[in-house]
Amino acid sequence: MSVLAATNTTATASAQPTHAVNHAELVFNVDIFLLCAAALFVLLLLPRAAIRFTHKREWVDGHLLRSTIVEAPVSVVRRPSKRDAVVAPVHPAHIPVPKASYPPREYDESEKWAETTDASHTYVSHADLIRKASTASGRERRRRNVPTHMPGWSTMLPTIAAFLRQTIRPGLTIGKLLVEVSYFSVLLYAGLYKSNPLTQPIRSGYVAMSQIPIVVALGTKNNVVGMMIGFGYERLNYLHRFAGRLLVLAVNVHAIGYFYSWCIAGTFASHFAKTDIKWAFVALIAVDILALLSTDMFRQKFYNAIFIPSHVISVIILLVAVCFHTATAVPYVLTAVGFYGLDRLMRLIKSRVAIARLRPLPDLGMTRVEIPSINSGWRAGQHVRLRVLSLGMGWRGWSEAHPFTIASVCRSPSGEGLVLMCKKAGDWTSKLYELAQRADYGEANGIGSTVQVVVEGPYGGPGHAIFGSFSGALFVAGGSGITFALGAIQDLIKKDLEYKSRVRAIELVWSVQDPNALQPLIPLFSSLLAQSHDAYASLRISVFYTRAPASPDAVRAYRLPPGLTLSPARPKLPGILEGVVGRSAALFQGHKERKPRGGPLTGIIVGVCGPQGLGDEVRRAVANFPPKRRKAVGGIELHEEAFGW
Repeated sequence: MSVLAATNTTATASAQPTHAVNHAELVFNVDIFLLCAAALFVLLLLPRAAIRFTHKREWVDGHLLRSTIVEAPVSVVRRPSKRDAVVAPVHPAHIPVPKASYPPREYDESEKWAETTDASHTYVSHADLIRKASTASGRERRRRNVPTHMPGWSTMLPTIAAFLRQTIRPGLTIGKLLVEVSYFSVLLYAGLYKSNPLTQPIRSGYVAMSQIPIVVALGTKNNVVGMMIGFGYERLNYLHRFAGRLLVLAVNVHAIGYFYSWCIAGTFASHFAKTDIKWAFVALIAVDILALLSTDMFRQKFYNAIFIPSHVISVIILLVAVCFHTATAVPYVLTAVGFYGLDRLMRLIKSRVAIARLRPLPDLGMTRVEIPSINSGWRAGQHVRLRVLSLGMGWRGWSEAHPFTIASVCRSPSGEGLVLMCKKAGDWTSKLYELAQRADYGEANGIGSTVQVVVEGPYGGPGHAIFGSFSGALFVAGGSGITFALGAIQDLIKKDLEYKSRVRAIELVWSVQDPNALQPLIPLFSSLLAQSHDAYASLRISVFYTRAPASPDAVRAYRLPPGLTLSPARPKLPGILEGVVGRSAALFQGHKERKPRGGPLTGIIVGVCGPQGLGDEVRRAVANFPPKRRKAVGGIELHEEAFGW
């Protein structure tokens, strides 16, 4: 960066127009304009946020992890309803199993399902979710304590939403591209308005300086913008990266412009001898190293080893050097430091030190982490950042924090607390799996199987949307994305038993490569299916596998309960979505006693968590759904959870 004060060369001064533009005032006004644009998004989402926070639980869940006392459930027999007469169609690819092999769908039998498998100790019993006696009373049923539904903009403007969701390349949609182009246009205006980058390079320096707080704010886990619009940091990370690239571009344009002017005038050496210019050169090197080590290769393969350390060191050097370069930058740097300090404070407040149980799940290639001391404070679909304080993670691994979606329901009486399922996908998760194997061995031999962890969160989630306010729900998961779907479905069933959900039809579609991945989850799926039989929501689970099993006979021997199917194919999502819409409408009409004030259907929520290709398929299925059917059911809303950092 160059001098942002009064010093200018004679050539530069002669090029000044008669009515010179105040650079500091211009970039300040540009920042105000960007702030107003963010405020517009807040206003557009404000009605839904207001509806969300009319529910008491939304004030306490989704912000801070904690431990609460959970009342023991009391079994209450459900009276038969008209929904029992609605029979869901059987999937044509369902692997046949003799009817006699299915256990009766009762509480005691679902517990037997959990007891007849080696993996049973890792899953919540069906009896843990039985409706409370107080909420099953006729008085509370008449109160219809269901959440108020507020449709999102994607529901009200489906054609526009489908267009904006179209993928240009992995990780970039048309909507994101429009945001980036708009942002770039604003900064381009700020840099070129009555200014020539070669004769007046000071302007690009002001532009770069003004963007420092924005880049830092968007890069924090608890950024102010995300809090206001209900977006997690992972959904705004693309904008942080783009803003950072524009900052690097502005810094280099600023430096090259002055280098050019000094070389033409023959004063390069004399200018470079000045202290403020030396600090500018330090800032230039720091920002370019930061840009180089932030490329996809370093971010994806060396996130904790190179990406994070280089970010911290380079940013500190950059901010200090900019302040020594010019005093004009001090307010912007202090603002950026304030955003970062707020984030670190919030992360400290959100962190919990606890004891966790580790259990390996070989068929899934996952490690199950159970933290009994934390049983409340999150919403379905949220994730936490996990740090394992054990030397078994390696000399550096114990200090790394990794994000994992919460796979358990909040305030479950089971006692398992917060549950994470961590798939082996790198060195750190492989070491965690090995540590779980040693812990499992230690438990079997009376040595112990616990480890100390630091849990930070919760983060992300559905934002201002409330899953329980929709009439139907479809969750599509690929591989380890099942953790997102499990947390959401368990939460919906729990709320349904408490008369706090409108959902009538729930469908889970899980796509895996190996059919053996289903085996460890059969006890949990069985419990959920049996639980849904005693609730008002209908649940179906369809598992699809794309790789031929090593032992077909072993797959055929699986004892699958009613409502759970296993199919050797890729899921046909348009047909599945059509089925969920049909079941929601049919079951809704069959429940006049739960129909809220005679109102219409409140739409279908579609959640997807998995690889990029699976997300593209779900987006196409939602976009191509017949408009008349979409309108009749109350709209279809899509919620996406992405893999990666």
